Amino acid sequence: MKFRSIGAIATCMFLGTTLFFSCDSSVGSNNKKENYDSLFLGFHFGMDRKEFFRYCAEMNQKKLFAHGTGATSVQYELKNEFKAPVIMRFYPSFHEEKIYEMPVTFTYEAWAPWNKQYWSDVLLEEMYEQFKIWYGDDFQVINHPNQGKVYAKMDGRRRINLFIRDDQFVQAVFSDMKVITELEKQKEN
Repeated sequence: MKFRSIGAIATCMFLGTTLFFSCDSSVGSNNKKENYDSLFLGFHFGMDRKEFFRYCAEMNQKKLFAHGTGATSVQYELKNEFKAPVIMRFYPSFHEEKIYEMPVTFTYEAWAPWNKQYWSDVLLEEMYEQFKIWYGDDFQVINHPNQGKVYAKMDGRRRINLFIRDDQFVQAVFSDMKVITELEKQKEN
């Protein structure tokens, strides 16, 4: 599916926040009845592949999503949530034609090797503070041997990991642990 390139995505903080929570208005709450299948911007675990593409095309027509870099990437701009605009790129993994994992990268729009104030170590701390607002503040800090500091959280079946990928990118990975567990069992057999 192709998305038309757009120069600038005109969104205000209210619209961005509304879209971020549109799938589940109680993200970050302590409601035990939640399934915790919501991700962001209206996406959720179990969303059908066709519905994903339909929704992306609809949001592209509204000039909220754009085609990101590479063959498979959706791009969204966070203009007001951080000290400087942040570019968010994502594309899900599907199992049985349904979303079960969503890797996401974040980078400051003004990132450059000489702009140390826009490197990923600075962005990670800003992203962590924003993730606490979006998903709740009970993240755990894990010191991973390869990825370094990882902010991790489990809500029901949803696992969120947030970490530095390299000097430019902060990576978040949303995983449906119910499906991950099923896939691991299938590999063992």
